[in-house]
Amino acid sequence: MRRCWKSGRCAGRGNLRAGCVLLLALSMGGKALAGEPQGAATDVRSVASAQQFLQQVLPGNRYLSTPMSEALAAARREQLQAQFQPLPVIIEAEPLARCVTRLRADASATTLVLRNPHDSYDQSQASAAELLGSEWIGNPDGMQFGSIRQLGQRGNQVLMRLAGNEQDAVLHLEGTEIATRVLQALEYLREQCDSTRATGF
Repeated sequence: MRRCWKSGRCAGRGNLRAGCVLLLALSMGGKALAGEPQGAATDVRSVASAQQFLQQVLPGNRYLSTPMSEALAAARREQLQAQFQPLPVIIEAEPLARCVTRLRADASATTLVLRNPHDSYDQSQASAAELLGSEWIGNPDGMQFGSIRQLGQRGNQVLMRLAGNEQDAVLHLEGTEIATRVLQALEYLREQCDSTRATGF
């Protein structure tokens, strides 16, 4: 009867030698032969990849900044109908550092329209660039994702509440599906960039 010696050498034909190799491999864990399933899914998400995703998908979409939302809220308190039209177009979502992205939108063609709901003839309009002091919307120093306090979705809109504010900045995306993906990326960035994570709470 053919057998394998403790030295690991096999006597007999090639098929018995292959059996010895298999036994030795299994005794060492057998990972080279048994292995993990090929093509196993891995999580490739990172702060950098989330920022890159936003850099790719946000330009060309529309943006309502926090100051613009505050202006609309002030108009509602005066019982006026208010609307920015068209909304500023996002032209840049450039990563500046880990957890910091500069989000800029062009408001040069945007107008704030105010209407008295009780008088159809009573309305006025003003340039958004004049009201906000610039035709560019967004902090030139960038947005710190750790400063996001609350996120939400309303159809194709993603709502962001930043620290210290009572009103939301709103991203207007092309559709609901991409809005959901943007929300997921922002939520990931908010969690990863939160400076309080180190406390364990």
